[in-house]
Amino acid sequence: MGGLFWNKIFAAVLATALVVFGIKELSHKFIHSEQPETPGFAVVIENTSSDTAVAEIIKEVSLAELLSGASASSGERIAKKCTACHTFEKDGGNKIGPALWNVIGRDAAAADGFKYSSALSASGLNWSFENLNLFLKKPKELVPGTSMSFMGLKKAKDRANFLLWLREKSDAPMSLPAFAAPVVEAAGDMLDEVTEQASSAVEATGDGVAEVLEKAADMTTVPTSANE
Repeated sequence: MGGLFWNKIFAAVLATALVVFGIKELSHKFIHSEQPETPGFAVVIENTSSDTAVAEIIKEVSLAELLSGASASSGERIAKKCTACHTFEKDGGNKIGPALWNVIGRDAAAADGFKYSSALSASGLNWSFENLNLFLKKPKELVPGTSMSFMGLKKAKDRANFLLWLREKSDAPMSLPAFAAPVVEAAGDMLDEVTEQASSAVEATGDGVAEVLEKAADMTTVPTSANE
């Protein structure tokens, strides 16, 4: 190994380095990449109204549906909050508030001998299930100026339970609002259709498997004689 050998090695290393740096410079010349001011990826979020999003998620349950699943015994427990101001039994007298026997279905401000606020007297309301539900939720919102100081029942289920119990405090209890369940019926129809399609698919699959097995058996049959 003389000096010529080492010169060749040095020349090869130098040539390799020149090629590497040359390729790097050429790539910078022909390929341009713009650097963003702020590193990262921009994520675009569509600005939607929160009220709209909530409305799509939450399904409002109707009063008729709540009443159909309400409990009168639970309503009786809620009614105990009202006994300081009202009576519920037949022939019960007025107290701080009016007597509430036969209240569902009668006109507002119609209890004999009770002095109502001018706001309630002029409201023209009828105590239907719907109006009573709104009044029980927040009296001063339905009838601004009412003298009823009750803060209201915030839970829809509590109001439904109370209304179902209050309905019984009558000489002729009103019929409950009609409640239809089209979603449930549609789901049942869909289930029947899916079941029928699944059964047909299974049957078709079974026929197909049987046909494949039969063809496979024919293809694998071993001849019994040389002439066959």
